[in-house]
Amino acid sequence: PGLPYLQFPWRLLGPANLMLAMCGAGSVALLPPNRWRDPVLAVILVAILLLALPVLYPPMWAPDFGPTAPQDIIQWEQHSLALGTTSTGDFVPVGAALVPMHPEPALIESYSRPGPVDRVNRATLPDGARVEIIEHGPLHDRFAVSTPKQFILRLYTFYFPGWRAYVDGEEVEIDVAGPEGFITLRVPEGEHEVLVRFEDTPPRTAGWIISVVGLATLVVALMLVPKSQISSLKSQNLIWLGGALLLFVILKGAVIDPHDDWLRYTSPPGQAWAAQYEQRANFGGQIELLGYDLPRRRVYSGEEFSVVLYWHALTPLDVNYQSFVHLARPLHVLWGQEDHLNPGGLPTTRWPLDKYVWDEYEIRVLPGTPPGEYVLNVGLYSMAGGYRLQRYGEYGQAVGDSVVIASVEVKRPYRLPRLAELDLTREVMATFPEGGVTLLGYVQSHDEVTLPGAWPVTLFWRADCDNPAARTRVLVLLDAEGHEVGRLSGSPVDGYYPFEVWHAGEIVRDPLLFVSAQPVNLEAGVYYFGVTVSADEPLIAEGASKPFVPLGTVEFLVEE
Repeated sequence: PGLPYLQFPWRLLGPANLMLAMCGAGSVALLPPNRWRDPVLAVILVAILLLALPVLYPPMWAPDFGPTAPQDIIQWEQHSLALGTTSTGDFVPVGAALVPMHPEPALIESYSRPGPVDRVNRATLPDGARVEIIEHGPLHDRFAVSTPKQFILRLYTFYFPGWRAYVDGEEVEIDVAGPEGFITLRVPEGEHEVLVRFEDTPPRTAGWIISVVGLATLVVALMLVPKSQISSLKSQNLIWLGGALLLFVILKGAVIDPHDDWLRYTSPPGQAWAAQYEQRANFGGQIELLGYDLPRRRVYSGEEFSVVLYWHALTPLDVNYQSFVHLARPLHVLWGQEDHLNPGGLPTTRWPLDKYVWDEYEIRVLPGTPPGEYVLNVGLYSMAGGYRLQRYGEYGQAVGDSVVIASVEVKRPYRLPRLAELDLTREVMATFPEGGVTLLGYVQSHDEVTLPGAWPVTLFWRADCDNPAARTRVLVLLDAEGHEVGRLSGSPVDGYYPFEVWHAGEIVRDPLLFVSAQPVNLEAGVYYFGVTVSADEPLIAEGASKPFVPLGTVEFLVEE
């Protein structure tokens, strides 16, 4: 139950596997000491080693990831999207990850100079104050401070539980400077020695105590084991196990290793034999899509499915491109997507020219996606440059900025999505009894839209019966005086999934895209929007007196 609250729960698999291995080894003592025990153990050991063979042959990649000195890492962070060596700010305080962080020139310069790193914010020191670095380490800093008056010493060190500060040996309170989360402390007038260091916290102390108690328990348990049982364990025939290990080493080194294609695909340059389907697409003359894997072509609304792309760099790249896979119908309406900052987990600038890149995606079909045929659309783009790579045709001409690789059939879900899964901007719950449908709510991704840009809104409906009588829905846009200035009318989902084919209880996602066009010229300001539903005539929602159901507001800004 606690796994969802951990960062990357799969990291627990390592310790879990270690403990399982120890339990498995310890269970050998439960086997009866007869003549069959040692051969059985040898066979089990050989089976374990053989099953592990495939993972002993990982893809061979060039090990050069560039220099790793502190100054080199800092320069890389400044020219990438990383913060604290990760793109998501995993290793910095929560507040620091939520605000723009700018390089501190003085701190960066101190990394390039010989000697200790200077983490003192010297720009904030009062006149006449001096701070000399006595000691510096990863987990502590010691300073000699001389000041004519009391001041706040500010350090370029992130605060985490466990940091403590001392002035002349007496602990003082640390104030966390927001929003970055840097350490600050008050230093009184005069000359003082200031120590800031990282110490154990109660959870760490508890961990040490648990470890010591566990070790002591193990020692006592071993002392209480009868000597006859220990001698029985020592008398096990190690020849069987040693022979099994020796046989495995000989088999691997002399038989399997010389055959490169037994446990590893070795495709010629520019090909991916491992791909389930071949799909050639040239993006900008720089990257080529070789093929893809699509294990499932039928999925249920709301669930995930896997897609694997096989990329190949055609030339050394000097731009880190991002990739996307869209589940779409039509291409501009997305029903699921996944983007990769580094396709295949490796920046494109580091892609080798003689290998392909294996790039796996887990696409979640959005809850409420209607059943039907959808396409998988694939492409590459530059987040920093704000453009997509053009796809070239057979004769080198640009034919688009993406490629459709396959179609996927989405089926009705076994379990209806909960309202919380829809991430509604606002719940509406407007029921149209005569139409047989209920407007659950809507999602409005933008409260402000700069014209002539588009304004997306997604409505969510529920069918209250099979084959509802409703026929059309209209999104109406009103100005401040209540005058209609625009509308989007038609069957749900652009006519792909009309009301009359819905099943009772079904929840349907209905995306709309409002684009200001002639002869409608919208002025800057706040507008109101709502929905009407019609069968043969306009329908009135339960508890309402008019067909119009008000929803919310949107502010349009005019581009100057």
